[in-house]
Amino acid sequence: AVVFLHGGPGGGTSPSNRRFFDPEFYRIVLFDQRGAGKSTPHACLEENTTWDLVNDIEKLREHLKIPEWQVFGGSWGSTLALAYSQSHPDKVTGLVLRGIFMLRKKEIDWFYEGGAAAIYPDAWEEFRDLIPENERGSLVDAYHKRLNSDNLETQYAAARAWTKWEMMTAHLLPNDGNIQRAEDDKFSLAFARIENHYFVNKAFFTSDSYLLDNIDKIRHIKTIIVQGRYDVVCPMMSAWDLHKAWPEADLKIVGDAGHSANEPGIAAELVVANEKMKAFVG
Repeated sequence: AVVFLHGGPGGGTSPSNRRFFDPEFYRIVLFDQRGAGKSTPHACLEENTTWDLVNDIEKLREHLKIPEWQVFGGSWGSTLALAYSQSHPDKVTGLVLRGIFMLRKKEIDWFYEGGAAAIYPDAWEEFRDLIPENERGSLVDAYHKRLNSDNLETQYAAARAWTKWEMMTAHLLPNDGNIQRAEDDKFSLAFARIENHYFVNKAFFTSDSYLLDNIDKIRHIKTIIVQGRYDVVCPMMSAWDLHKAWPEADLKIVGDAGHSANEPGIAAELVVANEKMKAFVG
C-alpha cells in the first residue's frame, strides 16, 4: 500500500494523483487533509496542525488495517511525510519525496518575502500590491490578517492573490490550467488560509531545523528524493540540505523542471521511483 500526501497544505487530492503508481501492484490511498478538498469543515483552521494530520494518517492506516505502507509526498506533502515517518518510523516501508519543503524561515522568506520575486517580478507585483506599503514588512502576516478577516470578500480577494502567486511560479513554463485554479474561490480559500496558517505557526515544529534534526529516526528507511533544478517554490537548497544530512537517500535532480509534480521530467522520475520501491514494499 501507498499513502499519497498532497501539498499546500490545503491543496487537496485529485484522481490524477493515482497515476504515479502501478494499480496492479499498489493499494493507493488518497485523502484530503483537514479543511482541504472534500474534507469538512472547508478551509477550517481549528484543530488543524501538523500533529493533527500525523495522527490522522495513523488513524487512517489503522482503519484500513494496513500494517505498514509506503509514503509519497511532494512540496508540503514532503514536509508531512518526513514528520509522519519520524513519528512512526516502524510503519513506513519507503519514502518518495518531491520538491523538498521543510518549512524553515529561509524557505518561507524566499517565497513570500521577496526572494522568488527576483525571478518572477511580474507575478510578484500582483501578490505584493494587494498589501499597503506600510504593512509589507511581513507579507505572510499581512495576508494572515486578510485571510482571517470578518469580511468574506476580503478573504476571497486575499486567497485569490495568494494562490495565483504560487500557481504562476510552479512550472518551468507557465501552465494556464494551473493558474486558472486561483480563480476558483472554493479551492483558493482553503489553499491560502491553510497554507498561511501553517506558515505563521512555523508548521507547529519546536525548532526551525526540526525535520533535519530528527533524520536519525528515519535514516534506515529506503528513500528517493526527486527535485526540479529550477523549482522556484521550494528551491533546491532544501533538497540539498536534506541530501547532506541524509546521504543514504537517493537524490534525483531533474534538469528541465520547476516545482510541480506534473512537470514531465518530474512525473517520469516519480514513476521510476515507485517502480524501484516495489522491491521494498511488504
